[in-house]
Amino acid sequence: MGIIISLWLTINKARAQGAAAEFWPETDIWYKLNHSWRLSAFIPITKYNESKERDLNVYLQADYAWGKTKHLLFRRMMDENKVKVINAWMIRGGIMEGWSLGDNSGSYSEDMIFGEMHSRIPLKGGVLISQRMRLDLRWLGQEPEYSYRLRYRVMIEDELNSGKFSIVPYVNAEPYWDSRYESFSRVRLIGGATLAKGSRFAYELNLTYQYDEHYYTSNLYAVNVIIHIFFETARAKAAK
Repeated sequence: MGIIISLWLTINKARAQGAAAEFWPETDIWYKLNHSWRLSAFIPITKYNESKERDLNVYLQADYAWGKTKHLLFRRMMDENKVKVINAWMIRGGIMEGWSLGDNSGSYSEDMIFGEMHSRIPLKGGVLISQRMRLDLRWLGQEPEYSYRLRYRVMIEDELNSGKFSIVPYVNAEPYWDSRYESFSRVRLIGGATLAKGSRFAYELNLTYQYDEHYYTSNLYAVNVIIHIFFETARAKAAK
């Protein structure tokens, strides 16, 4: 309850100061093939509180993880659906389709191909530092114009276990370099936590602050609510 009140106060303060406040619901579906390979689909909806407009994005992606770390780290949560040793490296690639909904239909469309490289560094005490480099190849608009973005994200997280519950609080920061402006035009700061009980569902809540001089408002605050749904093959289950 305290977290919800704090988020509500933050949003109202943002509105009072002329910044934008948004609500971003999202569903993430994970399908584990084996110890290294995994498929996933992310379906976020961006809701603009002021205009009531919505944009839908659908991500389809695959990732491969490998390598050992200096300190062994076991995770039950976050982007892993069972207790396992965290791999040192992961690559991910995929596509994204985005478009506007409702009365706003047609005002936004995007096709994107992206690739990521993740580096994971476990520290003593169960803390995990991860770095991600990402390249977005984008085609924006009804008459698509090509551009690309380079993104770097650093994240710190920890896992707290209580019986069957797993909670992963985290913070991360991510600057974006955009070829349309030939500059770092955006930075995001995110703090939140993921909660799970069992292996099928997890629930994530975070608060995002975004500064973007080319967005409709430079300062954006967003509440992001994500439902994670996990599946796995019989082979992946048997390997545990």
